[in-house]
Amino acid sequence: MTDVIALTAQGRLRGQRDGPALRFLGVPYAESPLTAGRFAAPVPHARWDGIRDALAYGATSPQPDRGITLIPEPVIAGDNELNLNVFTPDLGADGLPVLVWIHGGGFTGGCSASPWYRGGPFARDGVVLVSINYRLGAEGFLELPDAPANRAVRDWVRALEWVRENIAAFGGDPERVTIGGQSAGGAACATLLGVPAARGLFRAAACMSGGQALMQTPAGVRAVAAQLAGHLGALTREAPEETPAEAILAAQEAVSASLGAAAGRTDAEAIATLLAGGISLPWAPFADGEVVTEEPLTAAASPRQREVSLLAGATAHEFNMAWLAADWITPVVAADGLARAGVPAPAVAAYIDQAGSPPSQAVGQAVTDRVFRVPAQQLAAAKAAAGGSAFAYDFRWTATGGPLPGLSFHCLDVPFFFDALAEPGVTEAMGPAPPQELATRMHSALVRFVTGGEPGWDGFSGDRSPVMVFAGSSEVRENPLELERAAWTRR
Repeated sequence: MTDVIALTAQGRLRGQRDGPALRFLGVPYAESPLTAGRFAAPVPHARWDGIRDALAYGATSPQPDRGITLIPEPVIAGDNELNLNVFTPDLGADGLPVLVWIHGGGFTGGCSASPWYRGGPFARDGVVLVSINYRLGAEGFLELPDAPANRAVRDWVRALEWVRENIAAFGGDPERVTIGGQSAGGAACATLLGVPAARGLFRAAACMSGGQALMQTPAGVRAVAAQLAGHLGALTREAPEETPAEAILAAQEAVSASLGAAAGRTDAEAIATLLAGGISLPWAPFADGEVVTEEPLTAAASPRQREVSLLAGATAHEFNMAWLAADWITPVVAADGLARAGVPAPAVAAYIDQAGSPPSQAVGQAVTDRVFRVPAQQLAAAKAAAGGSAFAYDFRWTATGGPLPGLSFHCLDVPFFFDALAEPGVTEAMGPAPPQELATRMHSALVRFVTGGEPGWDGFSGDRSPVMVFAGSSEVRENPLELERAAWTRR
């Protein structure tokens, strides 16, 4: 590999060529939380002398090592998780569009070092890719006395500020920045619509399989803090700073386990309760009134965000797999639970009819629609109603092999958007010979959106809801989720 040198505001960086991309890995965009404060706002990184190597991925935020997960995401030890990676086609270029990628992982796991997130295909197509790490779990979101709220959100903003300051050194245009992410990363992008400090730092947002339904509430944040205090003792600003990361992680896991146990009922009312609350992430961004001042739907509809283009969508069976083993759910129990959740009778009948075997898939599909598919289209509709540009997709290609054949499950679309079908872990997740034609189409749509603010099909408008259905034979359909939107839009 050939070494290359980039000059940033903080100093010189040594990167390397990797196929069509020049890559710079593990670049710090803020000082280490170990010195600046694990529960403090991020601090811009100081200048350094000489040339700093950017040849290896940086540290990941402290998290449990869960071994093999769907998306290959290593846990990397180190003293500063506030780092990012840059993949560019040419340091001498001028004005290239930029995609800033925020990884998923439920706000407790994940990282930017996955081979599925490599930027070679984007560099090949004239886009600079920046992928970031940020604080997770309690360090990112725990509410503490006298500590800044939503520290992870502040990390995202600080990373975008770094992009604004430095991306021209990598051939990128600071005025042509798109934020994108999947799952928790998609929720992060939706959250950033309502963050005043982020205004002007991006011109478009691609929210994939994550939106307003994955955010926390102020009451939920306080409840989680109280539960964590039950494991760690009284929470003050100083106490968590002095608590080993391992102890905080263990307490986080205990809190998550207790939430799962509370949801362990097996009756129709349990289904109704689940569908009323959706998927509750204990550690997630919330509207604190200072950093996050508006919920995503409100922010998307605001005239202040009219200039920000939006791309939103989900997969057809996001979390259906979580219900495959729920053999206590019969068609009668599923129908009763859906009805108690307020789902109209025609939609209840459709869910039961489409579920087939096992009947628990009626509940899995309802969860997927309520938490992912319908909120994505709600976000697009809110943006369009305010006069902005909004585009929607629905990913329906189903895996031919792997652990979940026949489903279009959570994360399945990521290698297609990244044109990464040859990367490690892809065929293990989805089966052999996934369709390259679909990856070419989806990646091209994302490149087009990042480059020009539109993905190649019509956007939502006052009387139209065109949705790109990505499948073996992709096509635009008018309001293909009409029944699902009617079932869940008021929730």
